[in-house]
Amino acid sequence: METRSRIRFNPATREIEIEGSEEFVRIYFGKVQKLLLAPVGGKEEKPKPPRARPAGKPKKMKKKTGPKKVPKKVPKETLLDSVVRLIRGSEEGITTAVLKEKTGLAESQIWSIVYRAEKQGKIKKTKRGIYMAA
Repeated sequence: METRSRIRFNPATREIEIEGSEEFVRIYFGKVQKLLLAPVGGKEEKPKPPRARPAGKPKKMKKKTGPKKVPKKVPKETLLDSVVRLIRGSEEGITTAVLKEKTGLAESQIWSIVYRAEKQGKIKKTKRGIYMAA
């Protein structure tokens, strides 16, 4: 019958558990203990002394500036705005098919935008499928 050997280490409690034959425990217990007591990286880190500024060099000062100028936010044109602009640009009205060509949007998107713009009173329907500025 073969005996199983294992080494378990719990880093939170720093407990070592070694199971196996007496020879296995005797060989590896000392090795594991040395590994745990050795500093990380093989050498101890010494705290670095604060760096001294060379004599004669003045400390760098930050430039004081006036109040920061915040750029004005330019509102982006929405799809609804661009479709309404196209409709207002046409004198005798425009169809959804032409809007689809000019904007590159899907037909369902055009219908949704036209419906919202009509509800907001920005455009009106003159004939079936033809829209004009309100």
